[in-house]
Amino acid sequence: MQALFIHPNFPGPFALAAHYATVKLGWPCTLLTHVDTRHLSLPYSHINYRLKDEEPSPSRFTNPDSLTGLLDHLAAIYRGLRGVPEFKPNLVVGHLSYGTLLYLRNLYSCPFVGFFELYPGSFWNEGLVLRKEFPPSEAVRLGNATYHALALIQLQAVDAAYTPSQSQLAMCPPEFRSKVRVIPDGVDTQVFQPRARPTAVGDLQIDSKTPVVTYVSRGLESVRGFDIFMRAAKRIAQRRPDVLFLVVGQEQTIHGHELSHIGNQSFKQWVLSQDQYDLSRFKFLGLPSPEILMAVYNRSDLHIHLTVPHVPSVSLLQAMASGCPILGSATLPVQEFIDNGVQGQLVGFDNVDAITETALDLLKQPDKAKALGQAARLRVMERYEMTQCLHRLCEFFKEFDTTTSALDQALALM
Repeated sequence: MQALFIHPNFPGPFALAAHYATVKLGWPCTLLTHVDTRHLSLPYSHINYRLKDEEPSPSRFTNPDSLTGLLDHLAAIYRGLRGVPEFKPNLVVGHLSYGTLLYLRNLYSCPFVGFFELYPGSFWNEGLVLRKEFPPSEAVRLGNATYHALALIQLQAVDAAYTPSQSQLAMCPPEFRSKVRVIPDGVDTQVFQPRARPTAVGDLQIDSKTPVVTYVSRGLESVRGFDIFMRAAKRIAQRRPDVLFLVVGQEQTIHGHELSHIGNQSFKQWVLSQDQYDLSRFKFLGLPSPEILMAVYNRSDLHIHLTVPHVPSVSLLQAMASGCPILGSATLPVQEFIDNGVQGQLVGFDNVDAITETALDLLKQPDKAKALGQAARLRVMERYEMTQCLHRLCEFFKEFDTTTSALDQALALM
């Protein structure tokens, strides 16, 4: 089956699927992206489209901030593929939020499958409010009205769609959910696995007797409860003066709306300005290399993971696969993966008292914490191992394989 994957960014959500389908299944796959991939040696075909003929493909993707910007991508993709009429995919897969599939129904009669990431709700209702302390501005609401309109149009246009989690499926408008299959992204359990407790994380030397509490998020933002973590961490530090906190994440807001409320500063800067913290107890690591990130998880005596009901963070599965004892928020994106008291302990997202007391309890009971981490690793191996998830995804794609002959179908049923 000749599959065409389209996403403006690379590697995006499709690079692993294209690799697996090419290497394991022998499919002739093509990945179309806006990011320059010409220097990469990949087992599948990869093509870069340009928004303007005179512009080279960028090395990094910049998310369009307007409907006009999104339409520029749609038009560029359409023009490029229309120029190669001999290319006839059997399946087209694309990200629904970017609208990259929409015009192509005018070129190809094959099945179309969409990747559904999120739809935060109608711009006029409270579904768009991720944290009541930081409501979306008027500009954000109006921007969502246009940006996510493409997701709704494409949900109607595709033959089927998939999404990585039940919490993301819950964001999908009810009238479209029957078209959407839940297929987890999974996690590389060879990369993220329990290892011997390291004595160093990067250049940071850590005494073997020092308890370490970790927090990992792509961005230090309100949606992932960075402010709540810091408030709880301060209390933990006051009662356990031996604890060290390792914090992974960039000073950026990816999903939330806090930046319109805190002035010209990052959310991290704003949080630190709201209270007094002994910063000698905290090591902020930014976005480290994969090797340092693995060491963070393997050195963790307790991993705190907080999120509002939204898109799950990949860091949760990474921590679970690494065997970390996890203290998480009792919100859908966490409850989907962790049963309270079995693979981790869950408390209210903004319940600083409960986070503090539960953390102190687990730090005092290392055997209990270790058992939670072992159960978390087992849950991942059973349900979220990456190769297993990629196989499920490709089996889903096969359901739309129109190249199979009637004889092949008959033989498959014998």
